[in-house]
Amino acid sequence: MNHIIMMLILFIFLGCSDGNVDERSMVYYGDINNDTVLGIDVESMELLEIIASNGVKPYEIAKGDENLYVINRNDYTTGILNTKIGSIDNEIVLNFKPRSLSINADDILFSSVDEPSSALVTNGIVSNSYSDSSYILPTSFGGTNATGHPVWIDDNYFLLLDRTENTIEVYLKGVSLPISKLVTSSSVHHVMNRDGIYYGIAEGKQGGVSPGVVKFTVSDGSISLIKEQLLSTLIGLPSDFNSSIWGAHHGALYPSADYIYIGSAEGNVFVLDLANLALVDTFKSGKGIGHFLFYNDMLITTNHYDTFKSFYDASDPRANVLIKELSFSTEVYPGITMQSHSSHILDDKLYFTFNTSTDSTLYKIDLTNITIEDSLVLRGRYCLMGSFVKNVLNGM
Repeated sequence: MNHIIMMLILFIFLGCSDGNVDERSMVYYGDINNDTVLGIDVESMELLEIIASNGVKPYEIAKGDENLYVINRNDYTTGILNTKIGSIDNEIVLNFKPRSLSINADDILFSSVDEPSSALVTNGIVSNSYSDSSYILPTSFGGTNATGHPVWIDDNYFLLLDRTENTIEVYLKGVSLPISKLVTSSSVHHVMNRDGIYYGIAEGKQGGVSPGVVKFTVSDGSISLIKEQLLSTLIGLPSDFNSSIWGAHHGALYPSADYIYIGSAEGNVFVLDLANLALVDTFKSGKGIGHFLFYNDMLITTNHYDTFKSFYDASDPRANVLIKELSFSTEVYPGITMQSHSSHILDDKLYFTFNTSTDSTLYKIDLTNITIEDSLVLRGRYCLMGSFVKNVLNGM
C-alpha cells in the first residue's frame, strides 16, 4: 500500500513540475507603431506576448548577456526585458537617445542617435558621454543618426563612429576625449574584425563620394589606416554603377575565406578580397541590400526596399550563383523598410519579417527547398529588429 502511495505522489509531482516544462523558441520584436514588444513562438507561429515598452519607438530588441535590451530610439531609456516573466522589469537611463549597443565582459557600450557620443554602463552605473564634437546634420548616405554601431577593441578600448565628422575615433575607458582618430571620405556605418584587422563600411555621399571599405588597425589605442578603397576606383564595376547616387549600408565577412561582401542601395553586391581590397565578383540583388546571412554554402540577402529575398550558392565567393528569388509582395511600399534588419535561422528554417504600410508578417522559410512554410500576420505592427531566445515556461 505504501508503495502505491509513493508512486502516486511521484506521478503527481512530475506532472506538476519538470514533466510539464514547456520549452519554446521565441523571437522578440519591437513594434514602433504601438510602443510594444511582441513575443512570438516560432515553432507554432503564434503571438504569445504583447509587452508595453518602457519608452518610445522600441526600434531594436538586442540580445546581451542574460537579458534582452529594448532600445527606444525616441527616448532616453533602454528597457531590460525579462523573458521568463514577460515584462520589462528594469531600465537604463542615458543622457542621449540610444542607437545601438555592444557588450563585453563588464560593460555595455551605447552609441547615440542624436549626439556624436558614446556612453558606458557598468554595474548599472551610466558614465558621462564620450565625445569631442556636437551634432551637425550628417552629409553621408546613411541618414541623420549621429553615430554608427559601437565597437569594442578590447576590455579597455572602444570605437565611436562619428557620422557628423566622418571619423573613426578610439576611446580609452575613463577618458572622455578620443585618444586617436581617423578621418574618412564618408561616414562609416559599422566595423568588422578578422585576425586583428578592422574593416569599416563607408556609406558614401549622395552626389559626392563613392561608398567603400576602410581597412585599419588599432594598437595600444592608436588607429592606423592601411587602405581606404572607394568602390568607384575598382576594376570590373557593373555597367550601371553610379557613385553619385549609390550608398552602402552593411557588409559581411565570408565565413571560411578572406573576402568581404558589400551591398549597395541600388541592389548590386561587391565581393572584395581582404588582402588587396580588389574586386573579385559582382552580382545583382534587390534594392537596398543591407544585410547578408551565410548558411552552409548558401548566401541570403536582406533587400530592405524590395519585394523579394535572394538566395545564392556562395560555395565559391568569387563566383556567386543565384539559386532563387522568393517574393513576398507585388507592391513596393515607399518609405517603409520592407524587409526587417534581423533574420534568424533555426533547424533549417529562416525567420524574418516583411513590412507593408499597414502590417508586419513573420515568415518561416524552409531552406531545404526555399519555400514559404508558414507565416503570421501582425496587424497594425511595424517590426524592424528582433532577437531569438530559448524561453522556458513553467506550467502547472
